[in-house]
Amino acid sequence: MLKKILKWTGRTLLVIVLLALGYYTKAYITIGNRKSKVYPVKPIQLDIQADSATIAQGKRLVTTKGCNDCHGKDLGGRVLFEQSGVGRLVARNLTKGKGGISKDYDTDDWVRAIRHGVQQDGTPLIYMPSAGFNKLSETDLKAVIAYCAQVPPVDRVNPPSEIGVGATILADLGELELFEAEKIDHNAAPPLAIREGVTADFGKYVSQICTGCHKPDMKGTPGEGGTPDISSTGKSARWTDEQFFQTLRTGKRPDGTELKAPMPWQMTAAFSDTEMRALRMYLKRI
Repeated sequence: MLKKILKWTGRTLLVIVLLALGYYTKAYITIGNRKSKVYPVKPIQLDIQADSATIAQGKRLVTTKGCNDCHGKDLGGRVLFEQSGVGRLVARNLTKGKGGISKDYDTDDWVRAIRHGVQQDGTPLIYMPSAGFNKLSETDLKAVIAYCAQVPPVDRVNPPSEIGVGATILADLGELELFEAEKIDHNAAPPLAIREGVTADFGKYVSQICTGCHKPDMKGTPGEGGTPDISSTGKSARWTDEQFFQTLRTGKRPDGTELKAPMPWQMTAAFSDTEMRALRMYLKRI
C-alpha cells in the first residue's frame, strides 16, 4: 500500500514539474518575442535650439518628469533593482561617457526613446515609462533633449538589465509591465505647446507623469504593494490644498507618516506653484 502511494505521489509531482516547465517555456518564448519585436516608428522631426533658456527649462523638466529618479542627477545611470531569480533593472547611462549612449546618438534616437520607448533598432526598452512622456508637448520635448544632449560625460559602465524567471512569469501574467512601447499610440503627434496656468487642462498635462503608477484614471491599484487612489474619490481628496502641496514637497502626509517608495516626492517637490495647483485642480475633478 505504501509503495503504491509513493508511486502515485511521484507521478503527481512529475506531472506538476512538467506542467510548470511547460508553462515557463511558453512564458519565456512569449516574453522573448515581445522583447525582440521591432516597432517601425517614424520620429517627429525636431529642430533643437540649445540656447541657455531652453537648456534651463530642460534641466527643470528632467527633474519634474522623474528622469533623475532613475538615471541619477548626473544621468550616469544606476542599478534600480536586482534580485536573484527575479532579474535586474538598470537605468542606462545617458551621457556620452564610457558606458553611456553612443556618440552617434542623435535627435531621432532621443525621440524614439522618450516618446516611443524603443531603442535605435526599434526594439522596446525595458521598463522605460514612455507612456507618461508620449504626450509631452513638442516644446518640452525639445527642452529635455537639448539638456540631455549636452550634459557632461560620465564614465560609468552599468550592467545590462536582465529579465529573470520571476520577472518573466510576472510579465507573462500581466502583473509586471516591462515594455511600455506596447501600449503607446506611435502615430499620435505631440501637442505643440501647453498653456501653463492654474487650469484643469494644464493639471492633466502635469499628471501624465503620474499615470504609470496611479493609472490614467488616477484610481491607483488595489491590494498590498498597490498604489493609492489620488482622484476625487481617494483619501487625499479630503486633505486641504496646503496639506496636499506639503505632502508632495516633503514626502510626509498630514498625519506625519512618510510616503513609501517608489513614490518620487523628490520629483514632485520640484513642481512649480502653478504646476502643483493645476494638478490639484485636475485631481479634484476626476
